[in-house]
Parts: sequence; C-alpha cells; structure tokens
Amino acid sequence: MYKLRRAVLALTLATLCAPLGVPSWVQAAEVDAPDHSLDNPKPLPDDVVLPLPCDGEMVFRYVYVLAQGTLDDREVSLGYPFAEGEPGYKQSFISGYRRDFINGQFTVGDLPGAWRKTISPLLPKTDAGTPLKPMMYFIGKYEVTARQYAAVMAQAQALASGEPAPVCDVPQGMAGRLPKVKLSRYEAERFSAVYSAWLMKYHRELLPISGRGKTEDDGGVGFVRLPTEVEWEYAARGGQAVSRQELEGRLFPRHVEGSEEDGPLSDWAVFNQVAGGTGQAARLMPIGTKLPNPIGLFDVLGNAAEMVQESFQLVHAGRLQGAYGGFVAKGGNYLEGEGTLFTGMRREYPLFAADGTEQSNETTGFRVAVGALSAPRSRYKELFEQWQKEGRLASLTDAIDDTQDPTKRLDTIISSSTDPKLQAELGLVNEELKRNVSLIAQQREEAAGNLIQSSALVAETVNNYNIRLTNLRKSRQQALDAKDEASAKLFAMAIENGTSALDGAVAIYIDNLATGTRYTDAVIQAQFQRVKEELNRKPVVGKSLVARATVFVRHVGSYRQQKRADPPAILKELLAPTTGP
Repeated sequence: MYKLRRAVLALTLATLCAPLGVPSWVQAAEVDAPDHSLDNPKPLPDDVVLPLPCDGEMVFRYVYVLAQGTLDDREVSLGYPFAEGEPGYKQSFISGYRRDFINGQFTVGDLPGAWRKTISPLLPKTDAGTPLKPMMYFIGKYEVTARQYAAVMAQAQALASGEPAPVCDVPQGMAGRLPKVKLSRYEAERFSAVYSAWLMKYHRELLPISGRGKTEDDGGVGFVRLPTEVEWEYAARGGQAVSRQELEGRLFPRHVEGSEEDGPLSDWAVFNQVAGGTGQAARLMPIGTKLPNPIGLFDVLGNAAEMVQESFQLVHAGRLQGAYGGFVAKGGNYLEGEGTLFTGMRREYPLFAADGTEQSNETTGFRVAVGALSAPRSRYKELFEQWQKEGRLASLTDAIDDTQDPTKRLDTIISSSTDPKLQAELGLVNEELKRNVSLIAQQREEAAGNLIQSSALVAETVNNYNIRLTNLRKSRQQALDAKDEASAKLFAMAIENGTSALDGAVAIYIDNLATGTRYTDAVIQAQFQRVKEELNRKPVVGKSLVARATVFVRHVGSYRQQKRADPPAILKELLAPTTGP
C-alpha cells in the first residue's frame, strides 16, 4: 500500500511540476525512467551506428537481398490483396496489392571496418562457387526523435557559414525520445541533407562507400536520406529474417516464446486501444517502448506515421500508376485502431496546406536510411557486363552458347546495316525480344527454385515411406512368428502398397532431375542458394531439407553429364542419413 501511495504522489508531483509544452505523462514517466541511452534505448548486438552532434548517435539495422550484383534485384509483394467485402477493400486503389523490386547498394567490402566486423558473421556465407552475394541497405532502427532532430538542425547555419557549432541545447529525458512530428517532408529532407553534410565533414571515414575502390573517388560515399517506399515496406515486413510466406502476410510475424500463435499487436505497436476496452488514451510514445519487428525495427506500425522518399502514386493493375501526387506516410499512427493497421498501409497527404504553408501533421514523423550512388565509376565494368547478359537467350538454356545467341547475331546485323530506318526497326524488335527473354528468365528462375524445394520434399517423403516400410516388415515378421496368418497377409498388402508408393516417389524425383537439366547450371546454383536461405528459417525440418536439396542439386549435375539416372543408386543415396550441406 505504501508503494502505491508513493507512486501516486510521485505522479501527482510530476504532473504539477511539468514544464509547459511537455506532456505531463512524459514527465511522470521520467520519475522511474531507467538510465539508458536516449538514442538507443533497446540495444541489439548487431546494431550499426553513426555519430550525431551533441554526442548522440543514429542507430541503423541492416537489410540484405541475395543478388548477383547491383543490377540484379528481387521481386516482392507490397500492399495487401483485399477481398471484396473485407474492410479496406474500397481503398484498394491506395494500399492494394502490387509488385515491386528490391536490392541493396552495399556489399560487405563497401562497409566501414566497425560495421563489417559486426555484420559479416551474420550474413550468408559466400565463396567463389556461390553466384549470389548479400546486397545491403541500412534503415533507421527507430523513428527520428525530437532530440536528434534538434541536434542536427542546430548545425545547419554553422555548416553553411563555417562558423563554430552552437552549444548543444536539445530536449532531454523522455521528451527527447518522442518521435519528431509536426514537420513537412521538405523539413525531413532538409534534416537528411544537414546530417549528411555534418557526417561528411567530421566523420567521413565512418560512412559506407558503394563500390569502394582504391581511392575515395572510385565509389559512392554513403549519405542519409528518406527510405524509398519499397525499402521501408520490405524492412517493415521482416526483410531477410522471415520466410516468403510470412513476408507477404498482412502483419509481420510476432512470435512469442512457447506459443505457436502470434502475440497481440499491442506488444509491438502504439495505437488507439480505447475501442478495445482498455481505456488507454491515444498518444505519441517515446521510441523503443514496444517490441521490435523481426529485423529489429521499432514502431514500424503505429506511433508516428513515417514519410518516404517518393511522391504518392495510385495502385493500378498490380503496379503503381503513372501520375504523382502528394507525399506518402507509411505504417499508420497512434490515432489508428488496430483493425486499420497493416504493414502495407499508406496514406497520401498534400505537400502544402490550404494557406500555402508546408503541410505537417501531428501524427507524422520519419526514419532515415543510408543511400549511395547505384552506379559509381568503380562499378561501371560490373554493371555493363551484367547489362550485356540481360535478355540473352543463352541465359535460358545450355543448348545455346554465347556465340550462337540469336540476340547477339541480331546485334551484329543491326550494326552492319547501312539503312538507318532498318536499323531503327530491327533495334526495336531486338529490345522487345530482350525484354521478353528477361521476363521468361525471371519466371524460369522462380520455377527452378520451386523445383529444388519440392524435390527436397519428395526426397523427405521417400525417406518417410522407407521408415514406414521397415516398420511394416517388422510387424509382418512378428505376425508370422505368432502364426497370425490373417495379420501377416494384411501387412503384406500394406507393404506392397507402400513399395509402390515409394517407387512412385522415386520416379517423380528422377523426373525432377530431368526437368532440372533444362535450366542452366548457373540458374540452378543461384536458386539453390536462395532455397537454402529460405529453408534455414524452418527450425524443425529446415536442416534436413537443406541436406536433401543439396543431394538433389548434385544429382542434377550428374544427370546433366550422364543423360541418365540409376534408380537403385539414387534410392540408396536418398535413404542415407542426412549430414547437412
């Protein structure tokens, strides 16, 4: 009882003594606030950090995509496929399902030493035999706070004039941890520009450099900007930390230890819970008060909505429509109810208010990302080589080599033609041919990945059939020993059916081997790498399936050379104990 009275008294005194302009509940929270970093209240071991003025820091989380290089990318789903009659269906032209593409700009070698040391051990292992490598981008772990905003913007005049920086005078305590809201997109972009200028002036050596070469001018020095919408949403959905199925869910996975069910969204997001009967008033909360999403981002849903780099576009036929509007706010805000929050949520706001001032909202803030040049000079050769391979028929099959590729022969015909009109017409035909070949190649890559994964499941099924047959044979022998002819006969029939099922599964597996040889070895190896990453996320069967996928890829290579398969030998290998890749 004494503790309760003391807590009430502390809350009352804090409320009475709260300074103007700071919510009383924030001051009250500071009474028992633990002593932790204002800029990183929930540290994670793989955080990467850039310094801020006034001895602050901006914390980032890494996101990666497995790709062949800078010109490669991964297709992802954004928005949400609303069903007719479902809440939100009539807003499908705003937040409906659509496809987009994602990639990163940084390799491991592009990172500053401290970042490389932190991140490298956690990335997929790559070597000369793995065609794909992690391409990374970096996004703010938290929403930019009032303290961080004030610290950076206080540097603006000093950076422009060369004068000494002013004495630090920034919000402290819980008030400093509140997301910065009530600012326009232009102000968010201005913050990014000032912060980038400050970093390049005082801490250039701590920035990643895309295409890091022998000299600084070889690559693109990293800078701070707003994240693109696809960067924001891919990261908010869980990025590389979740399965493909989870990545396309309405909400990111919210795993609770000891339970197969997702935890309540209120443990991960700040939103209006009054409708749910809790009586909690809707209000902006300090960063890091809830749980992080699967890659360690806080407050991607609720709290402050977040601006992204692009202007708003409508959703049209599963893609973005070609007209541009106001600015985009992602993730919903603390005034939203739980039923309206989902990872693909987006809203459009005007850039200017009715009176001509820059539009700002009490509910909208932002987080930042680290960007760089996509095509620094040090990557020109790599990019050109990748571009040359795009749309080539030789990439679809081993039956055509580079010298026989019809698209290359057409290039030669076009270049040797002396008729400008014919050159132009053939050029259009060739570009359309390459575009369609690229689309087919993308579909074939996905099909190859599905083939590897399904074949691993077939191999697992073969092993399960064999275990069942072994048990049936033991049971039949026990029935024979007991002179139980009727049971022995039933077991014999079951063994016959089981043997037939096992032989059928082996036949399907061998058919898959033949299908696998229709894809180039480069495609098989690249998709195998992606499949391994996907299967390794499955804690129960993942290791076994990766081992079986490894055997399948090896069998495809043998079938490619020998043009035949030996069913008994294949069955023997499939039934051997799995030891991992």
